Amino acid sequence: MKTKAPLIVVLALGMTAMVNAFTLDAVGYEGIELPSIPVSVSVPGYGDLVFEEQPGSALEVDNTYLNDNGTGGPSLNFKQGESLKITFVGPQPLNVDFEFTGVSVGEYFSVKQDQFTPQAYILTLNGEGDGAGLYAVSWKVVPEPASALLGVLGGAVFAFRRRR
Repeated sequence: MKTKAPLIVVLALGMTAMVNAFTLDAVGYEGIELPSIPVSVSVPGYGDLVFEEQPGSALEVDNTYLNDNGTGGPSLNFKQGESLKITFVGPQPLNVDFEFTGVSVGEYFSVKQDQFTPQAYILTLNGEGDGAGLYAVSWKVVPEPASALLGVLGGAVFAFRRRR
């Protein structure tokens, strides 16, 4: 009697391989101030993230802001009213999540997709407080349909091959 276990294992592996998760944090960038020109950070396996200060902003990376329990780390610091545009230059990002640190009572970040640039987000710190930081950006990517289909077909061929 043949078992379907190999097919199930191959399909499960294929499904997990179809989604890639990425996280970019500010570790290693301490003391850097973003210039007024866009800064591109290469993310291996994905592409680039382009960080661009919006007019009137002067963003710097350091350890100024931590959460109340002391967690956090190097972050891209925002003062009230400062904005940043982050553009994903690579496959369409899914489930984009921004992790903030040091947000106090009366402060909040607004996160909007840019209407004029595909795959771009504008982050702005609003409210009244002493400032806060962007600790990390996380997102997932589904590969191109053709690549995913080839992976599934290859897995199916492997699963259905005859044992000799």
